Order: sequence, then C-alpha cells, then structure tokens
Amino acid sequence: MKQLLVVAFLSLTSPSVVTAQVATTLDAISYSTLPGDRVRIELKLSAPVPQPAGFSIHDPARIALDFPGVRLRLAERTREINIGLTRSVTAVESADRTRVVINLVRLVPYRIDTSGQSLYITIGESGSAGSLYLPGEADGSRIEDVVFEPGAEGAARVHVVFSDPPSFIDARRENSRILIEFRNTVLPAQLDRILDVTDFATPIRTIETLPWGRHARLIIHTAGPYELLTYQANALQTVDVRPGE
Repeated sequence: MKQLLVVAFLSLTSPSVVTAQVATTLDAISYSTLPGDRVRIELKLSAPVPQPAGFSIHDPARIALDFPGVRLRLAERTREINIGLTRSVTAVESADRTRVVINLVRLVPYRIDTSGQSLYITIGESGSAGSLYLPGEADGSRIEDVVFEPGAEGAARVHVVFSDPPSFIDARRENSRILIEFRNTVLPAQLDRILDVTDFATPIRTIETLPWGRHARLIIHTAGPYELLTYQANALQTVDVRPGE
C-alpha cells in the first residue's frame, strides 16, 4: 500500500493541494532461530506490501525476492547468519525495485508469511528442495509465448512471455538440461510442444514446454559445455545460453 504526502499551498484566491507519492522502504532485516536449524528472516517495511515475486537458483544456492517500487533504508545491506543451511541475506536496490537475496549452503524448502508491515521467510520448511509455500496463494499467470532467438558467436536466447509476472521461478542446471519451473502458471495447449533448434548451431538442441500440475516447466536440452544466465523483468523471463569452455 502506498502512502500519500499532502502538501498545502496558500494563495489569495483559493487553496490548492498537491500530492506526491512516498515510496515504501525496506527499513530493517533481522532473523531468529527455530528448532531443527531452521531460520526465520524478518523484513520490516514502512508499509504493507503484497507477496513478492521470486525465483531460486541451485548453483550457487540462492533465493531471490523482488519488491517493485520499494526503496532501501538500511544501515547495512548484508546480514551474516551462518545458521543451519542459511549463510546470509543481502538487499540490493535498482531503479524500480529492491531485490532481497538469501544465500544458502544448498536449496531447501521455505515459506513466506506476512503480518502488517513485516514479511517473514522461514528457511527449512517441509517439502522438496527449493519449493515455496505461500499461505492463501492466488491463481497465477499464463504463458503467452516462448521465443527462441539465435545470437552472435553461437549464443542463444529464449524468451518466455507471461500475461502477468509469475509468483515464483525455480531455475537449475541438470547436466545437459536446463530446467525452469514457473509456479502457478498456465501453459496453453498450443505451447505444450518441443522445438528443435539444432540447425542454428548453438548449445541449445531442443526447447520443451509442458504443464506440471498447477505449474509449467521449460526444459532446455543442450550439447557441449555452456554458460547460463537467466533473469526476470516483469512479465518476461530470459534465458541466455552461450558456448562454454
């Protein structure tokens, strides 16, 4: 929820009111320990915010949460934890959002809860590694298109276009496969397919999209060594694959 700052100016004729938006800020990061080497991280904000968008990376093991329109007001942007499988938490601000990154020894399940102006991330909940539990989770987004784009020097790029930003993305490498899961995301029947892009002479051989329960999966099959970079910007997920050594 955004706050409004109201400034009044007096004149000889009639008063006028000018309003300006005050950005929500991330004011504090703290943590507490729970039984079983679990850790609960609290993010204290200046106003209530909706559930953040997020994604996880297996190598290195990280959980990233994005807060659009939120600015940083922290004395320290990195908090060392080193309890159980949780190493540290770092906050970084960009032009239009704040990203909170939780660094782990390895991916474990976790849970997000909100209460007033606080958001809690509990690391070590039951479930599969990297899975996320959101209480009261709403319906998600829809994949609108999957586009392959060959680049220079054998590089390739895959764009996944959504109707709305997905609530959570889990991306990982499994030898010659790149597996990306989009949580609570609908895959239309016409996009349930396998694209053969071998002729473009990039590390990518096929691009497979398929439904997976309430989620959708993107499986990229590769050949030879490769370098991977994947990132999300609003309703667009981009996967960059370049030849490796």
